[in-house]
Amino acid sequence: MRAWVWMTVLAGFGCADKVIEVEEEDDYRSATDADGGTQDGGCEDDTECMDWQICEAAACVVGDRNNSFSEAEPIESGDAGVSAYINTPGDKDFWRYTSMGSEFIRVAIDPHDAVAEGAPKPDTFVTLYDPSGAVVTSADDYPNGARVSNFDSVLYAYLAAAGDYVFVVEDANPMFGNEAWGGEDYTYRLELGGWSWVTVGESSYDEPLLLGNDRTTGIPLSTNTWNSVGVLLEEEGQVDYLAIQFSNENLDGDGATWTDGILFVDGIEDLSGSDATPSVAVIGPDDLPVAQRTDVGPEGPIVAPALRTGEWILELSDAEGGGGPNHWFVVMLNADTADDNMDWESEPNNSTEVGNAIEMTESINTSGRPFSVGSVQGFVDAPGDTDFFTASAPAEASGENADGEQAQWVVLCMNSARWGSSIAPSIMVYGGDGAILAEADADPMGSPNLTIENIEIEPGEMISIQVNPGSETNGTPDEWYRLKTFIASFPVSSYADGGYTCP
Repeated sequence: MRAWVWMTVLAGFGCADKVIEVEEEDDYRSATDADGGTQDGGCEDDTECMDWQICEAAACVVGDRNNSFSEAEPIESGDAGVSAYINTPGDKDFWRYTSMGSEFIRVAIDPHDAVAEGAPKPDTFVTLYDPSGAVVTSADDYPNGARVSNFDSVLYAYLAAAGDYVFVVEDANPMFGNEAWGGEDYTYRLELGGWSWVTVGESSYDEPLLLGNDRTTGIPLSTNTWNSVGVLLEEEGQVDYLAIQFSNENLDGDGATWTDGILFVDGIEDLSGSDATPSVAVIGPDDLPVAQRTDVGPEGPIVAPALRTGEWILELSDAEGGGGPNHWFVVMLNADTADDNMDWESEPNNSTEVGNAIEMTESINTSGRPFSVGSVQGFVDAPGDTDFFTASAPAEASGENADGEQAQWVVLCMNSARWGSSIAPSIMVYGGDGAILAEADADPMGSPNLTIENIEIEPGEMISIQVNPGSETNGTPDEWYRLKTFIASFPVSSYADGGYTCP
């Protein structure tokens, strides 16, 4: 049955009304009851319901049909993907992909459409299970934990064996203490495809793998873009070498340069389904190592903090020297210019008299209390080199201590070995009168490598900071550190409690 709807449209000229006739389909859910209200017209199958509903007991209800491994719906690689809903709070959607094995894949979930005002923010979490039901990997946001603007969640994985793999998509909000939700506003689109940037074939330091567009210079890096490469170590003891290229031609802006820029090499946080322990070394254009560390991805990135143009090499291996059909990981490359890097020390600064002044930026915390923060990074410029810095904050940016006197509180945090440096310097802090206020040795395995918390000083007092890498240093490019200094009008919460961040 069709209903006729009369519509009145104001004409474009004059003041006449024009009446037109419009055909409209009956809504099967909107039959009129005896009291003139609407009632559910019933349904025979899911196709008669809205996209976020299913037909149950002849009525359309919120839900879907892929809520378990046995109900997983098929998805193909390389097609247009699937659009779906987190239908209800706690809903999990199961998608099945049949793989021939021996392939790297990527799954990406598009950003969400606008949601109703007041609705929670959509945030998906994806988990991949292998044919035996074991977790291969999972991802919230980008696989390394970073956020990217063009996707909600992205997952990379190597599927070693043939069989049915299952992707489970769910709401990430309750995982982080937020309210779980679902409904017609919680949409997502999942796309699955193969990933071709992989370390296939033999390579050596002199003949590294070249994955750039022209296949001649290595991966050409630009800023603010993640470049992901799958690494498969099929033979025991295998080492893959990958070339990356820093050319100023790849930068936007007049006069832009890579000099003193920074390279991040990250990886997948969740490598549950891999037998590899990723080990990465970064080697500069002068053939000298700049950084080296293991567990890249699960334990964070490796950093090369002082870029320059030319070809750089990544040395990729298993930390235990292993290899085999399931020894895989993914490296993710990103870089910034000096504008987005920390300031470097300036020599000579080997005594308190010539210490570099750390540029401090005044700020206010969420409670309205002032503090100042500044960062610097340094090299061991020669064997046994030690560096001095000075820092202070405005005297009026102070608070009351336990004795009712005005004071300020200093916090220092340093990383070096954590991001791939070969050193772990100690720190000594001097007051304005030259007295030692605090000192600490770094923990090469720590995260962060060193912290000194809440040194109480006089308002406006100038402190001196000595960074001592030790006498066994060589002045090589892999001997560097990154230091952050806070001077606050209040005692700062500990790093473990989230009171501050480290560089």
